[in-house]
Amino acid sequence: MIKMKNKIKNKMKNIWKILLLAICVVAFTECSTSLDEEPEGLLSPASFFVTKSDFEAAIIGNYRPLYGAYDGFDFWTGVVPGAGAEDISAAYALNKPFDVLNVSPGDTYTILKNWTNFYKVINNANTIIGNLDRAEFTGATLDAYEGQAKFLRALGYFFQTRYYGEVPLITEENLEDAANIGQSPVADIYNQIVNDLKDAENLLPLSFPEKGKATKGAAKALLAEVYLTMTGWPINDASNYTLARDKAKEVMNLGVYSLERDYMDLWLADNKTTNSEFQFTLMGIATGGWIPGSHLHVACRPYTGGESGWADFFSEHRFFEAFPDGYRKDVSFHSTFADGSYYLDLPPNQPFVAKYRDAGSACGYNDPSCASNGEGFWVMLRYAQTLLIYAEADNMASGGPTAEALEAINMVRRRANNLDPNVPDATVDLTTMSQAAFDDAVIAERAWELAFEGHRWFDLVRKQMVVEVNKELHPNVSATNRLLPKPISQVLLTEGLEQNPGY
Repeated sequence: MIKMKNKIKNKMKNIWKILLLAICVVAFTECSTSLDEEPEGLLSPASFFVTKSDFEAAIIGNYRPLYGAYDGFDFWTGVVPGAGAEDISAAYALNKPFDVLNVSPGDTYTILKNWTNFYKVINNANTIIGNLDRAEFTGATLDAYEGQAKFLRALGYFFQTRYYGEVPLITEENLEDAANIGQSPVADIYNQIVNDLKDAENLLPLSFPEKGKATKGAAKALLAEVYLTMTGWPINDASNYTLARDKAKEVMNLGVYSLERDYMDLWLADNKTTNSEFQFTLMGIATGGWIPGSHLHVACRPYTGGESGWADFFSEHRFFEAFPDGYRKDVSFHSTFADGSYYLDLPPNQPFVAKYRDAGSACGYNDPSCASNGEGFWVMLRYAQTLLIYAEADNMASGGPTAEALEAINMVRRRANNLDPNVPDATVDLTTMSQAAFDDAVIAERAWELAFEGHRWFDLVRKQMVVEVNKELHPNVSATNRLLPKPISQVLLTEGLEQNPGY
């Protein structure tokens, strides 16, 4: 028995080594010429990482674990683990425990898949970074590959540590000893994230000819979100409010992004590569089959009411009722179904999400029978988010809401009411209030504006509101729920990796 356990343990350690060499050269789901290419296979660094085409294939392949084939942010990773927030609910048997805050430490599909996907991104980024000195070219082109790899590594660790807390911190410098790393303090992980994003913002250009790649603006916007997160649990360092404010201001001053005038235009597939608000977006293409296609449109549709959807996720009645009436609410929710029935009349008796209904040319926004691969997308970062980061951080760093902080949130509020975001309007604009009241207003505005986009759960965690928001509906909730359990196989078979407290 002991020999068998050791054998399994050695195999488990070898998984890290395999992942480190597995650069999956599969094209990222994007609508441009170079990102539509789909080379196949696994390539070893020993025979790779020399030409520009080598690095291009590798970096495109490193976006792949984030989206596609019903996986990653193609409705699974982006939605399910945060279903403990009140904006999202999940009914599918594998996912219901996340919704009711009763996740077990067993190796559920979602827990293990979530963990694995982000480490694929991290490990592939490590391999790219570790082979930069093999390139036969230098200059801005090589910088751009390094910048993208560091952005993706930072993004992977940002999700891993927010979901799982202390995780193995593996970089290109220690990847040969990856199996023996154990777990690292959360503060060390955030330090790595910040350093990677600082490098990325200096290395990356403002734009690429191809849409869907990480840019200078994306790196700055993500860094602003990271700093804001570090003000709350578990880092709890208020000095990061100033850093978040200043970084968000840098994004605002780039002159690259602006709010779309019509909130509805944000969610139309035809606009995904041209709208002025998106900073980093993962995109599907319908013509390449189910692997690069998007499935958000059918996953968020009801299976009742003549809609023929999968109903993998939807919203919650309590969130719908609390959501301010107006244009943004009408765009965000789908509450009256194709046959005219209202959500309360049919199971699961919950409102559905409208933001992801458009499948583009594959089906169209109002085709309830569409079960095809779509042209949908997942927005990771957008300008409204930056404005709200600025508003929250400036208020907390300045001791109260400044005129600039008020204008930042008011731009978002005006657009939410289908008004010109750049024209003051006394009917919706917030005015001077206390620091605490303004902070509450910004957190609420983030809930409404960024609903179903994967941010509400992390806001509840960093503001230590998980119990407060859920205790009436889910009496079992506790501070334990701020983190997910780590995959049990990883904990049992990886030296130094410990399960999160309470699981």
